[in-house]
Amino acid sequence: MTQQKKPATGSAPAKSQEDASRGQRARAEHEARELEAAKSNGKNGALALPADTLLRLSQVAVIGLFVIAVLWAAFVAQPVVVPVVLAWTIATIVLPVVAWMQDHKVPRWLAVVLVAVTLIAVIVTLLAVLSTPVTYWLGRASELGVLMRQKLQMMTQPLAMLDEVRKALNSITVGSEGGVKVEAQSGSLVATIIGLLTPAVSQFILFIGALIFYLVYQKRIRTTAVFFVRDREARLTTLRTLSDIDSNMTVYFGTFTVVNVCLGVVTVLLTWLVGLPNPLLWGVLAAVLNYVPYIGPAIVVGTLGVVGLLTFPTLPEAAVAPLVYIGIVTVEGQFLTPMVIGHRLTLNPFAVFLAIAFCTWLWGPIGAFLAVPLLMALTVALANAFGEEKPDLPN
Repeated sequence: MTQQKKPATGSAPAKSQEDASRGQRARAEHEARELEAAKSNGKNGALALPADTLLRLSQVAVIGLFVIAVLWAAFVAQPVVVPVVLAWTIATIVLPVVAWMQDHKVPRWLAVVLVAVTLIAVIVTLLAVLSTPVTYWLGRASELGVLMRQKLQMMTQPLAMLDEVRKALNSITVGSEGGVKVEAQSGSLVATIIGLLTPAVSQFILFIGALIFYLVYQKRIRTTAVFFVRDREARLTTLRTLSDIDSNMTVYFGTFTVVNVCLGVVTVLLTWLVGLPNPLLWGVLAAVLNYVPYIGPAIVVGTLGVVGLLTFPTLPEAAVAPLVYIGIVTVEGQFLTPMVIGHRLTLNPFAVFLAIAFCTWLWGPIGAFLAVPLLMALTVALANAFGEEKPDLPN
């Protein structure tokens, strides 16, 4: 009878141990070859980077190119992008009014139409009321150089030098026999006016349309935006981010609008008490330009100073309104507005300055107004993306 040979005890574990040791030797040889290759590359002057580092660098490069492409598209599409972004900003200000009317059994579309009509009526009324004083002061712009030269003695020499340069240029271009005379034609003037008004009217219509559609379909637009994100957690984060942006923008600009209206009223009273003409014009100017930090109040101070020089005979009388206004905006900007809005919505002043400078370069004067809303939206989005917990910094 043939006997069957039993397998020796421990043969399978011994085989597995041999395979494991063989794998370790293979990995050690592979790492040694990579180390030798890295050393040889270092000797040849080449920089050997790990694969994950190269992947991160490629991702950063792609993101940088994407940001540049977006900025270029925003610059090229300025006639379309600026009215839409402006409509979104204004919509966040009037959104509580629409919500309040909707809570009082008014249909949303009707509330939006009433708010839009009221907003258009306010804009048209202000333009109609202020058109006369604006035309008056623009007509007196030619007197500015003469009056400044008379009242500011320290600027006499530079202005005299500029006047001499102007006279020399006039003698070269006009006094010579070969001088070219340019006569304005009525047809070209009408064409210029139409060319300026047509883009403004089209952008205003686009602004009103975007404002109405955003207010009516705000929730649907927000719901549609999250469908581009596949993950459920990412969708919830996106919804929370959009909701936080709208709520923070509403609180910030709604409160800031009330503060600016109060500042405009105070400016009207100030200019009326001082004796400047057209106090309503300066109040509206102060309320509108205060939306642009730093630059707006500086423009109002300069405007009040120039108007004071054109109105009063002496320099001390002309300096009263600008100095008092500087005190008012200092109290408003440093104490009143931060106290009303709260530190949670307070933005970094340096970031605000850079945002205003960049958006002004990108989109012009309206970009200066849109800088703060865009900065706030970016701040809220980054806070939700990376968390609001801030690490303790070393002393």
